[in-house]
Amino acid sequence: MNGVAVIDRVTIDCIFSGMVGFPGAGEELYTDRFSMTLGGGACVTPVRLGNMGVPVRYGTFLGQGLLSKTAETLLQKYKVQNLHNFYDGDGEPVIFSSVFSFPSDRSIMTFDAGLGENLLTDAQVYDFLHGADVCFAPRRPDVVKKLAREGTKIVYDTHWEEGQTLEDHLPILRLADFFTPNDKEAMLLTGTDSPQAALDALCNYTAQPIVKVGKDGCITRIHGKTEHFPAGEATPVDKTGAGDNFLAGLVFGVYHGCSVAECIQLANIAGGKSTETFGCYDAPYDLRTELKALRREG
Repeated sequence: MNGVAVIDRVTIDCIFSGMVGFPGAGEELYTDRFSMTLGGGACVTPVRLGNMGVPVRYGTFLGQGLLSKTAETLLQKYKVQNLHNFYDGDGEPVIFSSVFSFPSDRSIMTFDAGLGENLLTDAQVYDFLHGADVCFAPRRPDVVKKLAREGTKIVYDTHWEEGQTLEDHLPILRLADFFTPNDKEAMLLTGTDSPQAALDALCNYTAQPIVKVGKDGCITRIHGKTEHFPAGEATPVDKTGAGDNFLAGLVFGVYHGCSVAECIQLANIAGGKSTETFGCYDAPYDLRTELKALRREG
C-alpha cells in the first residue's frame, strides 16, 4: 500500500475580513484585510500531509483559463506533491469563492461550473485510488467496495445537501471505516433531534461515525461507549479551514495506524490550530510532534 490518495477540485478563496457589516443592495464597503489562497475541500489533506512526510497523490482538474493558472501557482506555493490533472477540456473547472469573514461567522459566494469527478469513469477513479493506504470515499459504491476489499481505509465526509436522506449515503456508509458529518448533517440524515441520538442511529449503519459538534469538539463511540473529545485549544481568527484540517488530522492518524482516540485528538488539534490564521493552509502545526506529545501524556 502507498500513502494517501485524493481526488478533488481546486478551490480559490478570496477572503475579505475586518468588516463591521455586509453591504446591502447598491452599497459598497471597504476593508484593508484581504488574502487570496487555496480554498478548502479535500485538497487540504494532500497539502498538509505531504508537508508532514506522508506520501500523497492528488488528482484534480485544471484548465487553461485564468483561474486554473492561478490555481497552479497556488499549488506550487504550497508544494503539492504528485499532482495529476484529469482535465483536458475548454471549460474552467476551478471553483472560485469570495469569502466574507466576520467575527462570529462567514458568508460565501461561489462560482462552480460543475466540472470535476463527474467527468471520470469508475475505472479512472479506481485506477488513481488503487493501492492507497487511505482515501476519501468517492460517491461510487462499486469503486469503494473494491478499494475496501483491497485494504484501503475509507474516510467518508459529506456536506449539507437539502433533502438528502440516509438512504442516499447507505451504499458508502456500509463500506466506510470513518464517517465525519457535523451535527446538523447527522441529525438531518437520521431524522433525530440531538447529536447523541444521531450518533446512536449512525452506529447501526457505519463502522466509526464521528459527529462534529462545533466549538464543543466531537463525539464518537468506542467499545460501545460514547466518548466526547473537546475541540483543540486555539484563539480563532478565521474558521474557514477548520473542518478540512480536522479531516487532514484524522487521515494522518489513520495512515499512521493510530487508535481511534488518537486519530480524533489529532483531528481536533489540526482543526483548532488552523483557525489561528486566515485560510486553510498557513497556520503552522506538525502532527508528528503532536502525536509524540499525546503519547508522552499517555
